[in-house]
Formats: sequence, structure tokens, C-alpha cells
Amino acid sequence: MESKIHIALAYFHDKANCAQAILLTYGPAEGLTPELCLRLGSGMGGGVGHKQHICGAINAGAMIIGLREGNQTMNETPKKERASNLVGEYVEKCTNTLGSINCQKILGIDLNDPVQKQKAYDAGLFDMVCGKAIKVVCELLENDYVKVQF
Repeated sequence: MESKIHIALAYFHDKANCAQAILLTYGPAEGLTPELCLRLGSGMGGGVGHKQHICGAINAGAMIIGLREGNQTMNETPKKERASNLVGEYVEKCTNTLGSINCQKILGIDLNDPVQKQKAYDAGLFDMVCGKAIKVVCELLENDYVKVQF
């Protein structure tokens, strides 16, 4: 498990955003290419388009749960409902652990303010706070949301 956290954090430190780090770590096992992981996650960093809504790492984890558990055809309503319920539980666990799923609340800064953003970089806030969010998502995906076979 620790290796998945290290892999995701390595991607994050190598210029992937938080969503891309999660997708690159878990997406290939779910059939995604690394290129598709990067493309899917590219607009999710900073709380979706830097609007600081739901954290990109949390969003990416929800996508991985959907890939693992979601419906593959329109007629698989029970699978779609199961995936939706699992994502709801997952989001609740993220909220309980991180205090919020909102990027701005988690970070405590406005990413669109260049002065605040630079101070955050200088203080290592992204490594600390975003790193913690990435770790939490990895732990949940490894422990609580492993693919269930029907």
C-alpha cells in the first residue's frame, strides 16, 4: 500500500496535478493509458479548473471507483447505483478525514491570488496539504474501495 502512496506522490512531485497523480497511479489497472490519465486529470487540479471546488485528488478517486464498480451498459442500473453509493460513502470519508472536500477549505488559500499562491509554494503547503489529500485517497482506494466481484 505504501508503494501506491509513494507512486502517486512521485507523480505529484514530477509536475502532475493531484488528480493526474491519482489517475496515473490507479488508472492503468482499470484500462486507462497513462496519456488518457493525464488528459482526464488535466483540468481537475486546483479543485476543477483552479476554481477550488471539490479537490482534484478526491474527484480522481471517485472516477477510479466508477471504473471499478460502475455500469458498462445502459441497462446495468444496479451497478450504476452501487457505484454512486460507493462514491457517496467515499466522499463522506474524505470529508471526515480532511475536514472538507473543497480545495479552498483544505488548502486555506485562494489559488487565484498570485501572492497567496507563491507564499503557499514557498512554505511547502502544496506538498503538505495536497500530499495528505493524495495519501488519504490512496488509502481509501486500497483499503475500502477495492473492486468487488459480482
